[in-house]
Amino acid sequence: MAILTRNKTLLAKEESVYGSDPTPTVAANAIECKNVKVNYPADTQERDTVRGDLSPVSPVTGKYYAEISFDVELKGSGTKGTAGKLGDLLEACAFAETVSAGSSVVYKPTSDSIKSITIYDYEHVSAGSSRLHKITGARGTVSLKLTAGQVAMLSFAFKGKYNAPADVARPDAPTIETTVPPVVKSASFSLNSVTSLVVQELSLDMQNEVVQEDDMNDASSLKGFLITSRKPSGSFNPEAVQVSTYDFWTDWIAATARALSVVVGSADGNKVTITAPKVTLGAINEGERNGIRTEEIPFRLSRNAGNDEIELKFE
Repeated sequence: MAILTRNKTLLAKEESVYGSDPTPTVAANAIECKNVKVNYPADTQERDTVRGDLSPVSPVTGKYYAEISFDVELKGSGTKGTAGKLGDLLEACAFAETVSAGSSVVYKPTSDSIKSITIYDYEHVSAGSSRLHKITGARGTVSLKLTAGQVAMLSFAFKGKYNAPADVARPDAPTIETTVPPVVKSASFSLNSVTSLVVQELSLDMQNEVVQEDDMNDASSLKGFLITSRKPSGSFNPEAVQVSTYDFWTDWIAATARALSVVVGSADGNKVTITAPKVTLGAINEGERNGIRTEEIPFRLSRNAGNDEIELKFE
């Protein structure tokens, strides 16, 4: 029977011990997502031995692991001070979660005690059966895209330990968060306290470096994955303005760091404010949108006091 790409269920849960499956459930850990893709990379070892002819010798498989990527809508839990299901995903991308009961949930980058998650990807085959891809010890990176008039999206990419896919009983229907994602509008975009810029799109990318931890004692030759560095960056595309309105060139030449902020949503429990204290422009490129002259501006995010180059505050 054919397996349909949209007929699946994705679960993710924080691990208390790295690589140890915490058994996520459809009731508590279902992730509403799209564009799910699972890959199984391997380090193929070529055996270029001499055997009296030019025919190749069969290779062997060295290190192997699992990768998964998917997109998730940016939204809150619906209750102020209650973490949404995005929380475990963000923490496995080197964010620290701070919950203020009844008030807010804040995510900032961290450099210590980075969490890991187990991910279940159920591909439903029939009314009673599924094929399960299980990835343990998953850590990854995340990017964010905000486009005027559209739902803001988070794109996750994780690497984790290989578990053999298996045919399993189909799980019950997942419990999905009922909050509706806010559209990017009335976003109060601000750069260096200037709020008059007309911006159509803003992107942010944490660019975490997720590296293999080799281990000859492991069955896959990989103990797991670590996040060892990050190089967060982004871009935005304001309509061109007079220099007196905003002098991008002076900021760019002097590498002057400026504060950036934007707000998505307004309802209690479903509002997120994104701030970056030190944005440095990387270039100023000519662009066009619907016949309107724009600037295409990449930038870097940098530390202020440390582990604070970006903040996501859900209220």
